[in-house]
Amino acid sequence: MKTVSTVIRLATKSDGPKLAQMRWDFHSEDKEPISQTIEEFANRFQVFLGEALDTGKWFVWVAEVEGQIVSHIFVYVVSKVPRPSRTTNAWGYVTNVYTTPNHRGRGVGSKLMEAVVHWARSEALELLLVWPSDDSADFYRRAGFIKSPDAHVRSLDDKN
Repeated sequence: MKTVSTVIRLATKSDGPKLAQMRWDFHSEDKEPISQTIEEFANRFQVFLGEALDTGKWFVWVAEVEGQIVSHIFVYVVSKVPRPSRTTNAWGYVTNVYTTPNHRGRGVGSKLMEAVVHWARSEALELLLVWPSDDSADFYRRAGFIKSPDAHVRSLDDKN
């Protein structure tokens, strides 16, 4: 089997079209109803990505194989109100984790997550938090995430 090198880097605004396509593909795989065209979505996504990266709060990590983005992880850094008893003042919300189907099971997503964890430690983030799907729970467990009973959630939709 041919050894392929993986390049891990922060995404830029110019990665927007590829990242939008990957997000579209992700939701298409789940058979989630889609209410807009790919062009409409890609335009909306590009605006989001530009604004997100400009805030300095969103960090989008990508893995490239043979010059093509094949995996990504979005991290939003949540600032906490400082406390006199702690020196850490932020944590990371992990979302929109995706690897293209033909690169799954090859360690690309794991390498990318390792890089994100290393970066989070270097930024002195207190923790990384993710709400995994049932299908992805094992991936996060292998990456060192543990299920926590600590959080309480209050839904704000009118259904509850």
